Amino acid sequence: MDYTTLFIRMTLALFLSLLVGVERQWRGRAAGIRTNVLVCLGSFLFASAPIILKSSDNLRMAAQVISGIGFLGAGVVIKDGANIRGLNTAATLWCNAAIGVLCALGLLVEASLGTFFILIVNVVIRYITLKIDHLSNKDKEKYYTISISLDKNKETILRTTLIQLITDSNLKINGMYTSDNGNKTEIISHVSLTGNNESGFEQIVTRFSMEPGVYYVGYSRDEQEEG
Repeated sequence: MDYTTLFIRMTLALFLSLLVGVERQWRGRAAGIRTNVLVCLGSFLFASAPIILKSSDNLRMAAQVISGIGFLGAGVVIKDGANIRGLNTAATLWCNAAIGVLCALGLLVEASLGTFFILIVNVVIRYITLKIDHLSNKDKEKYYTISISLDKNKETILRTTLIQLITDSNLKINGMYTSDNGNKTEIISHVSLTGNNESGFEQIVTRFSMEPGVYYVGYSRDEQEEG
């Protein structure tokens, strides 16, 4: 492979990986433009070395690139509580390495088509999966915790107000507990919501934020859900 061919192939690898990287950077992912370009160029250089040396180990080197990118991809996968983040980023890096290998082997049309379909998956199919997730979660029951810290002398009336607001917001009370800390009382309410409309929580927070004797009010989504 002469230097002109090497330059053309490497330039195409850079351009194609740049397209993938721009989409990742736009979405604020950990592996953005530079990471995707470097992964692709690194894969290109490793895969092109046997070709430049006129060795028959070009496919073996490509296989080593695949396993090496697997270790790199594992580094961007993060377990966050019950959720796992970074799987799509790791898969994109793996696909980007394949683009570099294809360019090194001179399969430029295949590399371009691969880039096109990677972008289709990360842009178009991403939108479809989000719509499916929205529809599947529409009737799913979700669990939340409402926490209110207030003056102990106002516990009775504010507890009654809280129960009324929860009922009016189409929320279901699964449990309500109180704990005393000096002159303060903390009310913990476990509630569930069917659907995605969380406006009821905002109304509760707004209502109690203006109430004299309330020191803190907030809500959080419980990670562990039934089913």
